[in-house]
Amino acid sequence: MSILLYRTIWLLASPIVLLWSLQQMIVRRGGLTYLSERFGLPSATGGRPTPIWFHAASVGEMRLLAPLVDVQREKGVLITCNTPEAHRLARSIWGDTVTVRYCPLDYRLCIKRFISRHRPSIIFVVETEIWPELYQQCHRHGIAIYIVNGRISDTTFRSTLARQWIYPPALERVTAVWAREPEDAKRFIEMGCAPDKTHTTGSIKMTRRIHTDTPKNPLPNRSYTLAISTHPGEEEMLAEIWRGTSKADLLVLIPRHPSRTPAIVRALSAQGLKVASTPLPADTFADSDILVVDTVGEVDAYCAHAKFVFVGGSMTDTGGHNVFEPASWGKPIIVGPHTQNFATEVEYLATKDAISIVETTEELRECWRAHTHDDSFRQQREHCTQEAHAALPDRIGDYVDLVDQAVRTRV
Repeated sequence: MSILLYRTIWLLASPIVLLWSLQQMIVRRGGLTYLSERFGLPSATGGRPTPIWFHAASVGEMRLLAPLVDVQREKGVLITCNTPEAHRLARSIWGDTVTVRYCPLDYRLCIKRFISRHRPSIIFVVETEIWPELYQQCHRHGIAIYIVNGRISDTTFRSTLARQWIYPPALERVTAVWAREPEDAKRFIEMGCAPDKTHTTGSIKMTRRIHTDTPKNPLPNRSYTLAISTHPGEEEMLAEIWRGTSKADLLVLIPRHPSRTPAIVRALSAQGLKVASTPLPADTFADSDILVVDTVGEVDAYCAHAKFVFVGGSMTDTGGHNVFEPASWGKPIIVGPHTQNFATEVEYLATKDAISIVETTEELRECWRAHTHDDSFRQQREHCTQEAHAALPDRIGDYVDLVDQAVRTRV
């Protein structure tokens, strides 16, 4: 697909794009900042030199970026994202020490205006954010493009539109792809990236994560079980299972999209449960059955003190989420059958007997009961998880070095 045809399609789709953006602004609580910055309008806040640009689409990718950003902050860092949740997470982690913006939509004028304002020298794109106009304008302005922890999903690889029209012209512009696995590297090459620019560097998710401090317990007066990154349908399922197996503990839910919190509270309250949500004073939760966490950036604190953790997006066909977040705290983990987005990570933990994979709601119920009432079983899972995590390589250190080398050549 020529860049001219691509631009024409985007222009024709503008009414749909605008309506979708308005919906995201309202439902996901992005506000006017989300709308204006996505369309490339200047931010209300002042700018500063930002030669190093990191882009993470959403919350999961933003968490992967954290150690890479921390090393480069003093040199001037720009962080962009696509979602309000990721924007809030970035602000909660770095505050004003970096520049946080929404990435403009893939319109030529929006991208050009954004680049002219921030004048980056290098961009690190996490995983699979491949946009023809973005890459075209970066290349034209001399901005080196690195894809970090690069992956191409089965769905994308099977897409004729992506393989033949969208990805090839964009991937011609990259400086390097650091692919997570050999299969991903092969797919990047088949979709248009030059072989000499494609390298297999390992998955940054498959890394040993060292915690220097244990975060403060957010619920010091209650023992609780935890479900993170949950999707529609999973909260009701988990509440029913929890009610029948572990009502002595509080059930804490951290939905993948915090904007869903009011709907979750209403649905579970209609089942006769006492449901609270954050942010509220801790004593408010004293007699609650379920707590829904309506903030980002607190997953570590809740994981660190939970009895065990269910990782969502796995009982519905969503593809699952990062199982190494709770694993890094040595917690027993439960997932459903749909973990294709994290297949390697789940398989690794399974070989170490460090994760429970359930296929059905009934299996989840029995697994939940075992984790709740069988202390020796749960402690054995904890031990296996701790050993599995300790045996992981230091991929974060590898990527920190790669990013640092790239920055030294460009900044």
